[in-house]
Amino acid sequence: LKQFKTASLSSFSLTKESPEILPAGFLLDYIEKTTNTSSPHVRSISIYNDVSYLVIDGSSFRNLEILGNQRDGSIQFSLLECVNFTKTAMGSRMLREYLSFPLTNLEVIKSRQDNIEVFFKDRALLKRFRDFLDGILDIERLACRIAMDKAHAKDLQALRYSLENWIRAKESLPSSTFSLSDDDDAKTIVDKISKALLNDPSTSLTEGGIIKEGWNEELDHWKLVSNNFSQVLENYLEEEKSLTGISSLRVKKTNSAGYCLEVTKGKLSQVPSHFIMRRSLMNADRFTTAKLQELEENLNESGTKVLELERDLFIELRDSLKMYIPYLQKLAAEVAYTDVCASLAFAAVKHGWVRPIMEESLAFEVSEGRHPVVESHLPSGEFVPNDLVLSCEKDSARFSLITGPNMAGKSTFLRQNALISLLAQTGSFVPATYARLGIVDRIFCRVGASDNLAQGESTFLVEMTETARILHSATEKSLVIMDEVGRGTSTEDGLAIAWAVSEYLLEQIKCKTLFATHYHELTRLEHSNMKKLCMAVSEEGSEIVFLRKVISGSAANSYGIHVASLAGLPDSVIKRAEYILNKIQEESKGKDIVNIENVEKVEKDLSINAQQSFTGALFSDEELILDEILSVDLDNTTPMAALKMLSRWRSSLSGQKVRKKAVFLKNFE
Repeated sequence: LKQFKTASLSSFSLTKESPEILPAGFLLDYIEKTTNTSSPHVRSISIYNDVSYLVIDGSSFRNLEILGNQRDGSIQFSLLECVNFTKTAMGSRMLREYLSFPLTNLEVIKSRQDNIEVFFKDRALLKRFRDFLDGILDIERLACRIAMDKAHAKDLQALRYSLENWIRAKESLPSSTFSLSDDDDAKTIVDKISKALLNDPSTSLTEGGIIKEGWNEELDHWKLVSNNFSQVLENYLEEEKSLTGISSLRVKKTNSAGYCLEVTKGKLSQVPSHFIMRRSLMNADRFTTAKLQELEENLNESGTKVLELERDLFIELRDSLKMYIPYLQKLAAEVAYTDVCASLAFAAVKHGWVRPIMEESLAFEVSEGRHPVVESHLPSGEFVPNDLVLSCEKDSARFSLITGPNMAGKSTFLRQNALISLLAQTGSFVPATYARLGIVDRIFCRVGASDNLAQGESTFLVEMTETARILHSATEKSLVIMDEVGRGTSTEDGLAIAWAVSEYLLEQIKCKTLFATHYHELTRLEHSNMKKLCMAVSEEGSEIVFLRKVISGSAANSYGIHVASLAGLPDSVIKRAEYILNKIQEESKGKDIVNIENVEKVEKDLSINAQQSFTGALFSDEELILDEILSVDLDNTTPMAALKMLSRWRSSLSGQKVRKKAVFLKNFE
């Protein structure tokens, strides 16, 4: 109430019990303590609701690398880097706000698109307008400094130059598209500052050099005394010569007596009565007058008077600008908005983006979509675009199960579609050749592996916590991106969790979902609202090439051993892994497709199979020992080492070991 100078907060839709009051009060208190002054320019409070914005939880925000990358938090390799071509600090701040709070209001989204399109279609206007923006400084912060009595003379000149550039920039914009304030107040502020302040004023109020000549008569007088005292004395001397008729009259200055008039001995008879004797010399006498004493006093005071008057006049000018603070804040927002529109238009031109068709529907249709960040850091034409069509309408595919090897582009494909949706709801153009998108209320992105050891949370617990948040919070209008759910635990546990999560998203939430996995067993699932996609791979003999193209179908191989080889694992490890993989694949052949829409049948089958035991080991001891014998390097094996191996093999073959249950999908056959 003290801050806003109101009797109640009802005009701001707040009551005494409103939860927003407490944090807002702490914020105002913090500002006052850190700045050691009040903040009179803060005159209102506005409350926003999550319904007005696309909701992105903290982990999804980090995973999508919207404002900073996950490696070091810097802007490099982030979405912000791809679209931030703003020219002003105000525009940069607003762009961050837009990316943090995408819209859900279709009309506002379309309005932003219209404004961006003005610049997108007229490249000459875009260049000219951005050139004007180059000369605009932070009007919002300059207004704050004025309001808090912290602005110096250079700040006011910066405000003047910024307003002059904005007036020129505004004249270039079509008024029919941009609803902007008139510039009468801006012209008044510019006129005041240009008439009152020097072009390059001092920043200190104790040094002078701030106010222009002609702004104040008294200041002009004292500046004349201070800067041109010799001329003042000369004028006075001429007056006395004319009055006395003493043509040889001179002005002298001594350290002891100050300024005085010197008259030679031969002219003493002409000395008038208003001359006051100061000192007699051999050849002349020295006198003073009331007028001369007054001039000398003025000279001694002039320096102090000039500083005092300049300080007072500057403060008076600065205070007179406080009445324009609301106007300057509104104008700063207009500058920021047009700067953001120009920045997004420049990004669309630079990257070849298109305007998406936005509608109140459950559609998600993208042709030749691209990841904005990855594409911007690759040579032109190297990024492979991909299509995606999802819809939550009846009998339409809303769930995409994506399989394929590591390094083939699954994560890029997942993230690019989330970023396309986010960009579209900020009003931006998107990296695609065509896009028709329905408004989504939330974006969830569960990718990557991380832990929170300080709070006792393992990698798998963090993964499950994020998954639980999605399943509890997602709605039919949400977009869910999930990558490798369940990989942080044992294979059978992870597969079971991934299976159950897929069912829940398909049958309960029914939202648009991109679900990437390395559990190839999930490809046996069938559902009318699910489609299967995979990453294309070219195999020619031992040569494997990841094409980074998304196609219909399921991947037959994860090519993890190939990636491990690229990473530099020892050849012996690679060969052993290939042998074990072949054994595993032989064990898991012939699994049936499961239609999860028939839930009762699935549960019955699971119950029956869960009661069946499987006591055979994955590999027999004989197989393992035979494989080890074949891999022994006889030429470099000592007799003692050979005896130890024989003893171990005999012990292994003679004893009976407990066999483990099969690991791969026995409960889901």
